Amino acid sequence: MGAKKKGGKKGKGKKGKKEEVKQEETEYDNMDLEMLQEVVPMLKQQLEKSMLDRNYVQLERDTIQTFYDITHQEVKTMELKTSAKDREMELMEDNHRVEVRVYVQKVKHLEYEHQNNLKSITMDGEQLLGGEGDLHGNRSSELHRAKKDIKSEVEERYLLNAEEIAQVKKAHGKTLTKMREGFEVSLSELRARCDARLASLEDDLELRRKVDIHEIEERKNLHINDLMKNHEKAFGQMKAYYNDITNDNLKLIRSLKDELVEMKKKAVANQKLMLDISHENKRLSEPLTVALTDVAELHAHLRGQEKDRMSLTNAKARLRVIDEQLSEVRDSHKELEVDFARVVEERDQLYDTFEGAVRAIQQKSDFRNLALEQRMSSVEESIERAGVQLTQIVTAAKLDPPEVDRVMTGLEEVLTAKNGAISDLQYAFVRTAKGYNDSLRTYTAKLKACGVPAEDIASMGFAPYTTSTSLGPAGLVVRC
Repeated sequence: MGAKKKGGKKGKGKKGKKEEVKQEETEYDNMDLEMLQEVVPMLKQQLEKSMLDRNYVQLERDTIQTFYDITHQEVKTMELKTSAKDREMELMEDNHRVEVRVYVQKVKHLEYEHQNNLKSITMDGEQLLGGEGDLHGNRSSELHRAKKDIKSEVEERYLLNAEEIAQVKKAHGKTLTKMREGFEVSLSELRARCDARLASLEDDLELRRKVDIHEIEERKNLHINDLMKNHEKAFGQMKAYYNDITNDNLKLIRSLKDELVEMKKKAVANQKLMLDISHENKRLSEPLTVALTDVAELHAHLRGQEKDRMSLTNAKARLRVIDEQLSEVRDSHKELEVDFARVVEERDQLYDTFEGAVRAIQQKSDFRNLALEQRMSSVEESIERAGVQLTQIVTAAKLDPPEVDRVMTGLEEVLTAKNGAISDLQYAFVRTAKGYNDSLRTYTAKLKACGVPAEDIASMGFAPYTTSTSLGPAGLVVRC
């Protein structure tokens, strides 16, 4: 049992090594010589591109190094400048300290002088203050004495003024009583005079009222008499006026009757005259109709001439418009000829380049399809070999069921991974076929739009791949 297990382990080790070898193989190992020759130019292009990228990166590195050197030199210069500035600042600080010391010494001298001056000023102030205090005491005592004297004088004057005021009040009282008595006497006399005058005025006004009433009544009676007289006079005038109107109307009626008779006579005469005129009109109607027809013909000729003039002007205007349109059409025809020549050139260019482009795309797609098919065949072969080896290992090892289940689960995982790789490859194949079909359909539509017949397109030998994809746009679709 132990030997068999060892053999089984050795078999597993060999299998792992084979799988590693298979995984290390690249897609170029299974290619033919022709395919490798086709791949070599592509790889050379990639190498040239990588070399160009490397040169570009080296150039950028050199420029960055130069920038670094320049900035490093600038940093050194700035450090030297900063050190010089630091030295200058130290010198300035030393000078400032010396100046501060000098100013402090000056301040001390000034403070000493200020203290001396303050002492002298305080002594002088104390002396002056003592003298002023003595003067103030003497002056205040003098003012107190003067105040007492003034108070005594004011009291004496107040007593004298009080006696004078009492005497003046007595005199004013006496004069006031005398004046009141005189005013009362004059007031009684004035009232008596006013009453007498009022009575006389009432009598006069009553008499004047009676006289005015009498005068108003007399004027009223006179006015009534005048109105009656005027009314009678106006009535007589109106009566005479209407009598005159009736007489005038009668005279007018008589005259109108006479005029009516005369008008009837004139009407008879006018009828006779009308008959004569009608006969004359009948006689002159024939030459009048001839003249009217001549006039109508002349008017018709005149209208025809005006129409001819209008048609001539309209024809000239239409001729100018047609000439302008003809010139525009000629210009557009020339532009269309130029566009047609340009389109023909583009069609020829597309026809020349289309075949090469389609062949290149077909070669690339064929190359990819071959590579995918080879990879799929190699994967299938490896799967078959792995299955055979697995059956051999299981039969040789005579493993327990749990061990077999574990091995089977691992195998299933490997198979699922391989199936995923296969599905990815199938998806890549389908996508490539989809891109080829879309590009072929796009180019055929472009050729048809450019005027290439369908027979020529079919004779080129390009056929689409049969896939289950839709007709939606893919990554290789080119817009016209």
